[in-house]
Amino acid sequence: MGWANWSRKSQDPVAAREPLGVDLNASRARAAHGRAGRNKIFVLDEPLVDLILAVSLEKKVAEVGQAALTLCRRMPHVVCAGYLPLLGRPHEFKSGRHALNAEAALALAFDRLRTSCRGHDGFGLALPTYLTVPQVSLLHTLAEGAKLKIRGTTTTPLALAAERATHFLHGQTGETELKPGRSISPTSVLIVDSDDHALTATVVRLAENEVRTLGSVAFPRLSTKFWRERLLDAISDRCVRMCRRDPRDSAEAEQLLFDQLEECLDRTKTGQKVSISIRSTHWYQDLVLAPSDLDGFCAQLCRQAVDEVRNLLSNLNEPEPPRAVWLTHDAGRLPGLAAELHHNMTERTNVRVLHPEAAAAATANLVERWATGELPRTHLDAVIPLPVRADAKVATRSSVVKR
Repeated sequence: MGWANWSRKSQDPVAAREPLGVDLNASRARAAHGRAGRNKIFVLDEPLVDLILAVSLEKKVAEVGQAALTLCRRMPHVVCAGYLPLLGRPHEFKSGRHALNAEAALALAFDRLRTSCRGHDGFGLALPTYLTVPQVSLLHTLAEGAKLKIRGTTTTPLALAAERATHFLHGQTGETELKPGRSISPTSVLIVDSDDHALTATVVRLAENEVRTLGSVAFPRLSTKFWRERLLDAISDRCVRMCRRDPRDSAEAEQLLFDQLEECLDRTKTGQKVSISIRSTHWYQDLVLAPSDLDGFCAQLCRQAVDEVRNLLSNLNEPEPPRAVWLTHDAGRLPGLAAELHHNMTERTNVRVLHPEAAAAATANLVERWATGELPRTHLDAVIPLPVRADAKVATRSSVVKR
């Protein structure tokens, strides 16, 4: 969520006309421009790139974003978080004079999102696969109430697959032109995503004319929240062994440790060691952790995730294993997960961690197709038709002339 510290001036009129995509999940909203954008990332809550969807109920006026993030361990009872999958369910967050259900919390987040995206002529939304059709319909209603110009919605895996299908298929065969009468065989990819509600695994079939969801499963017990809890406990246990002090005994010390986890994940993902500073009123301790330490802390979660992915693939009964595994940025940051998946896949399966803005940018590239009516305004959770390639049109015309 805090993977970069960007600074950006107010958006110019030209940038405001560019398509904007928003990748929304239970943890945060992330926005990006499409192919035409010179700088794809669109800052939603400076200095953070992402808009954290947690709501702070500490003050008279509820605050969405960073204010809630700084309280989630120190004063968890005044934080409303994880409400996206609770849409349409009778759950309420109470603190002082505040009482919010999931719909009210999301309405506040949409108000904040509208302010951040002011001036943009509509955008597309990429949503988690675990949201049901009634929940998506409710989300649309809340967006309309907040005066958000949503052109269309799709699931995150389908948006990523639609963006990469043509290049991936023709890159696999090495062909730059589609020969007359020649078609490319469909193949499948596994897309792994994660947020504070669940780790999701989705298998998508890529063909010349469409991308289609074959199966998707959500694992709430493997959500990003559980990985953070595991890291916090493991680091705290190491601190106890070194100085006989436990940061979990102090709300301030635990919050300080929690605040460093995001940078810790980003640095260890690139193979760097990380220094953790733990401070309390009467004591302090510095810890140095290597990437292998974090991998060891989360080894059991990695094994569980791989087992669940195997079950998904075996239940689909596909004739061939996926040609690729794509981990979103949020899933790729989970310690050891990408390496464990690579170790347990076939040799022909390529495992790759995508860029942070990949899903948002892919959704932005669908906005024009929604605006022109090429794609239906219904929630795209099963299939996305692909535009006809220019060389395919030429090949078809050549075939007709020869006949």
